[in-house]
Order: sequence, then C-alpha cells, then structure tokens
Amino acid sequence: MGQAPRTEAPPWPLRALLAAVVVAPFLVAGLFIWRDHVRTVEEAETAVERRGALAQEHALKVVETATLVLDRIGEMLEGRSWPELRADALRLQQSLFALDDRLEHLRVLHIVEPDGTLFVISRSWPTPAINLSGRDYFRRHSAGFTGTYFGEPLVGRTTGTLAFTVSRPRISADGRFEGVMLGSIDPRYFDRHWSGIGTGRGAFTLFRDDGQVLAQYSAEGTPPPLPNVLPMTRSGAARMELADAAGGAWIANIRRVGQEQIFVAYAMPRSAVLSVWYGHSVLSILLAALTSGLMAALAWFALRRWRHEQEVQAELAATATALRQQVAMRETAEEKLAQAQRLEAMGRLTGGIAHDFNNLLTAILGTVHLLERHIGAAADDKTRRLLGAARDAVARGARLNASLLAFARRQPLRREALDVNALVQGFEPLLQRALGDEVTLSIAFGAGLPACQADSAQLEAALLNLAINARDAMPRGGEVRLSTRIAWLSAADLSTNEDATPGAFAEIMLADSGHGMPPDVVSRAFEPFFTTKPVGKGTGLGLSQVFGFVRQLGGHVTIRSETGQGTAVSLFLPLSTGAASAPTPEITPATAAVIAVASATILIAEDDTEVREVAAEMLRDAGFRVLAAADGRQALALLERGEQVDVLFSDVVMPGGISGLDLARLARRMRPGIGILLASGYAAQALGPDAPEFELLAKPYDRDTVLRSISNKLANRAQSVVA
Repeated sequence: MGQAPRTEAPPWPLRALLAAVVVAPFLVAGLFIWRDHVRTVEEAETAVERRGALAQEHALKVVETATLVLDRIGEMLEGRSWPELRADALRLQQSLFALDDRLEHLRVLHIVEPDGTLFVISRSWPTPAINLSGRDYFRRHSAGFTGTYFGEPLVGRTTGTLAFTVSRPRISADGRFEGVMLGSIDPRYFDRHWSGIGTGRGAFTLFRDDGQVLAQYSAEGTPPPLPNVLPMTRSGAARMELADAAGGAWIANIRRVGQEQIFVAYAMPRSAVLSVWYGHSVLSILLAALTSGLMAALAWFALRRWRHEQEVQAELAATATALRQQVAMRETAEEKLAQAQRLEAMGRLTGGIAHDFNNLLTAILGTVHLLERHIGAAADDKTRRLLGAARDAVARGARLNASLLAFARRQPLRREALDVNALVQGFEPLLQRALGDEVTLSIAFGAGLPACQADSAQLEAALLNLAINARDAMPRGGEVRLSTRIAWLSAADLSTNEDATPGAFAEIMLADSGHGMPPDVVSRAFEPFFTTKPVGKGTGLGLSQVFGFVRQLGGHVTIRSETGQGTAVSLFLPLSTGAASAPTPEITPATAAVIAVASATILIAEDDTEVREVAAEMLRDAGFRVLAAADGRQALALLERGEQVDVLFSDVVMPGGISGLDLARLARRMRPGIGILLASGYAAQALGPDAPEFELLAKPYDRDTVLRSISNKLANRAQSVVA
C-alpha cells in the first residue's frame, strides 16, 4: 500500500504571524487595562486628598470662628463675680445674641453656672430654668479639662434641634472652676458645604479623637468606617485604606483640624472608583478577542486594525488632555475662591477692630483738646510737647484705621460722577514727583470715556499708592504707563467678586517695567500688612486699601505680574448714571462763633461712656447746653419728654435695637427742624454705600470739626426759620 500524502506545515513566518496576531491584541489590552487601573486609582486618591483638604480648611474656619466667639464671651465675663453677672444678665443675653446672630453656623450661645444651671442663652429671654450638669461637656470641664471641648451631638432642650457643642470652662484667678461657656454648631451647616465639594458615593465625617461623630454627610447615605486616629495625632494628616464591616475597601484622607482633638475625613469606596474601570476592562477584552478572531481569519486585516488602534489611542490621549485641562481650571477656580473668602474674612475682622479702636482714639483726642484748653497759657514747653506727641499718635492711629477700613470696605465714601481723564491729567504732576526723575511716566487717555462713579480723594490716593509701589519696584529707574479705556467684564471675570455686576467699566491701568512678582506673592498682594519690602520701607496697606476702596464702589481690581516682566494693576470703576453734585458752602468761623454764643441745646447719643463724656465736656466748654443719652431709647425718651433740642449728635452703631440712623429719622419726624449730625468709625456697614440724608463725621474727630459742623446745622436752622 502507498503512503498517504504528507501535509506540509505552514511556513514558520506565517505561523509566527498568526500567533502574533492572536496574542498581540490581548497583550495590548492587558497593558491598557493595567495603565487605566493605575491612572484611575491615582486620580481618585488625588481627588480624595483635595476634598479632604477643602473640608479641613472649612472646618478650621468654623472652629477658629467658634473659639474667637468663646474668647469674646470670656472677655465679657472676665473679672466679674456671679452676683455682678446676674445683675447684668439681660445685657449679657443681648451681647450673646449679637454675637451668634452674625454667624450662620452658630445656632445658640450659652453660659452655664458652676452648679450646671443655665445662666443665659442667646436665643431666649428670660432664661429657661434648665440644669445642664449631666451634659458631657459640663462633666469634662468640671473634672478639670481646661481646653476647648467638642461635645457629642444632642437635641437641645431649648432649641429642639440636633447640634454639637464647642465649649470652654470659665476659670477664676485662683484656678477654681467657674462654669462653662459654649456654643452649639448646626451639623447641617457642614452638609451644605460638603455637598458642594463631594461627588458620587464619597462621604465626609467630622469626629473626635475618641471616635465620636460630630457631623457626617454621604450622598448615598452610606457612612465610611472610622479609623484609629491615635497614631495620627502627631502627623495631623494621612492617606489610608479603610475596611468596613462588610469587607469593602475605602480610599480615605484623614486630617486633623488645627491643634484640636477633632478630625475631618473624606472617604470613597474603592468599588465606586473601580466600577468604571471594570467596564473599560471588559470592553477592552471583548475588543481584543474580536480583533484577534478577525486577524486570525484574515492576516491582512492586521494592518488595518493596527491603524484603527492608533486612531483610538490618539482619541484617548486627546480626551485625557482635555480632562487634565478641566481639572487644572477647576483647581485654579478653587484657589481664587479660597483667596476671596480669606480676604472677606480678614475684612470683617479688621472692620470690627477698627470700630472699637476709633472710639478709643476719639476719647483720647477729645481729652487732649480739653487738657490743652484747660491748661492754656500755663502749660510749659514739656507739657505742650507731650500733648502734641499724643495728638500726633492719635493722627497716626487714625491713618492706620482709615487704611484698615478701606480694605474692609467700611469707610464712608463720597460718591460722585468723575471725568477720569480730567482727574488723571490734573494729578499727573504729583504722580511724576512721586515717581522721581529716574522714572518716565507716559499717559494714554481713552477717547469718549464716560463719567465713572468714585470718590475723587480716595481715587487719587489709590493712584498715588500704585505709583509709589511702581517706583519701589524700579530702584534703577524705568517706565510707568498709565492708561484709561472702556472695559467689559463678564460674569466669569467677576466670579470671585460679589460686589460688582457684569457690564461696562472705566478702566485705569498702571503698568511698570520693574522686577515683577512671583505667583505666590501675587496671590497675597491685596492682604493687609503683607509686604515684601524691607522693615521700615512699607506697611503692607497700600494695595489692600486700593482693593477695599474699589470693591466698596462696586468695582473690580486685577493684578498681573511675572518675575522680571513688570506689574500691571487695573482699577475697574462703575460708570456713573448722574452728574456730580455741587459742593455745600461752609459757614465761616465768625458765624460759627456767633452761633456758639447763642447757647443752643445739643443732644448727644453715644453708647461708649468715655467718648460720650469727652464729647459732652467739649460742647459744654464751647458754651452749649448738653443733654447726654447712652443709647437711642434714652435719646427718644428725652425728645418725647419735650426737651428743647436744637441739634442731635449721635453715634451710628449703638445697642438696644435703635441705631443712630434710626434715631435720626425718628427725631426728624418728631422735630422737622432739628439739626442732625452723625459720627462713627464703622459707619459704612450701618449706612450703606449711599446715605445722603445726614452729615457723617468719621471717628476720631477733633473739637474744631465738631463745632464747625454743629454751627453749620444751627446756622441752616436759623436761616430756615427766618425764611
């Protein structure tokens, strides 16, 4: 029998090609799946860390605000016995209400006596009879804990709502326990913030170091497991893997809030992170199998499939690039928002400090003037020199306060329609002198520029500040370019500025050719007291004053700078809708003297005792009859009693529910011809940006300014009576 025909094996190049086209797609798919897994996990870890940092920053602000409030309560109670405090309970309750009414996250403030009895509460009067000695915060503090304590969430007996507490003990001078000061924080305040920065199945938790949960938020209602934070108390932050009771893994970022014994955590289930990756992996495997089968049947299809894979990879690379750009844009927006929130918080703090400081300066300046008049010619050279030094110190303090109020957007502004080109042209010689001979100043005026709304004195001061900064940035000389034009700002341009409305603005830009600033300096350039100049060469208030002044007008400020490329600052001023008002003529000193001799009656309303006494003595010394009231209610009582009053001289910000502005309006309705003069060191918040009703004096004020203004009021009243 013959042998069967021998079948030749396929040539080895063909076999190698067939093996390659079957295996290669799976290798490529496996590599893609692995790379996609690494990228997915890295992006998830970065997102968890970023959200944890945002949650930590927010929690730190809440805690710092609460501790500042407790500090303020401690100052109100310092040095006072319980009998004294009980006698002043209503006033303390009003002070607590004023503190917690300004803060959204504080629900209610308490003061608890040493035996656990609720002494006063901010949201209720009279105080309900409640004993709080069983609360955990009271037990901890009465047992000797003197730090800040965060109590477990409980339903309040007075509010009926769930909240956790931030408390601190009151300790006497000899170390005895004297009760507890505390505030209740609404956990839902954290929910509102966390819901804005968390996505998907992630969860936020605020908890103590003993594991007690204070606040928690999860979009899907699934809380993450809590770790043992004791090993983290030294490091302050950690990225870790957690396992829940069901064996599920979580990617978590735990951060300590300041130096307190509380932590904030953001965690995301690993299953949620990898769910999309699983789908991509299955799709990649199916695609590889299909590709391998087709390529095994048709070898020539391998080239076409390879080209197709190259196109897919290019599309994936483009998609990845677009995603990275979006992430970068979001991070930039978050940084700008954080900077705007930081500046806003600093503005509120500096405005409040400036208000109290102005009252002190007013009392000091009034006392100095009274001493000068009391001593008179009998003063020797040393006495006059010391009084002059005190007066100069008050003036320096007032200038510092004015800068703080400008940054805080609390300074009174005289809004008027200004021709920016005319103002810059008239101010050019002073700008050139400020820049010096080594700096060249060039000005380009925009054609057809409409009038803008601004305070001319403040605008000139702002331009002078910018010119001085430009000069200091060019120690060897250079060029400064000042230009004006119409500019349009969109909502995106004003995303971090709630004071401005998108539309047309008058832009004033001052650019220099100096050494410029790095990005970290640019991001802090508008903060008060931040300066890169040597000690004694700058206060760090110039740009912050410019920032606050323009923002208070409803405008916008931008700064562009690069190291070695110079700096450009643009002021965007809102356009004016009306014409400038004519100045009001002042009464001559001779007329003022005649009015003073007439012994008119002045009603002073001022809650600060020292300022009230100094102002009353100053007016009596000038020949006026003076009536004094500690608040708006006392002043109204004097008017209703029928007291003869020619001029009402009132502070703007006063306790008791009646501000100086309310008092002035009520007095004008009761006595249509009465003269009104208001004074404050913090008036912009109470009066608003436009308040043309009454004349306003800025604290600290001197004797001549007050007498001139009162004399003007009396003269105007006399002229109206004669007419």
